[in-house]
Amino acid sequence: MGFKGVEADSERGARGEFGAFEAHDDAMGLPIEDVVRRLVAYLGATTVAAIGGVNETRAVSRWMESDGRAPQRPDVLRFALQVSSMIANQKDANVVKAWFQGTNPHLGDRVPALVLAAGPLDEVQSPIIAAAREFAKRP
Repeated sequence: MGFKGVEADSERGARGEFGAFEAHDDAMGLPIEDVVRRLVAYLGATTVAAIGGVNETRAVSRWMESDGRAPQRPDVLRFALQVSSMIANQKDANVVKAWFQGTNPHLGDRVPALVLAAGPLDEVQSPIIAAAREFAKRP
């Protein structure tokens, strides 16, 4: 199973790892307005606004315009897309929003979207990606 027209490569290791490689490459290579569009499709504008460090979804709409304002935290948005795509590659895409908005035992029962919104990326990236990998590889 692949995402966005990408087929899984059976030679790429354990379930969940293929999604990690492809999701990373995809999130890092897209223009930021496409990153935001895909995130909004997975998570909704309100969650993307919170992760992006703003209070209004109007800012998220501007980020999706090629001549719009650039987000303040593009690295965090790219990482959120990486995690979203990795989960969507292994699970139903509707599960992505639930994963980001539900409490997670791998994160001390904290909500991944709030952890990502509140913490510096270099401090929260490893625990979030580890939790996402664990979730993605479960049947």
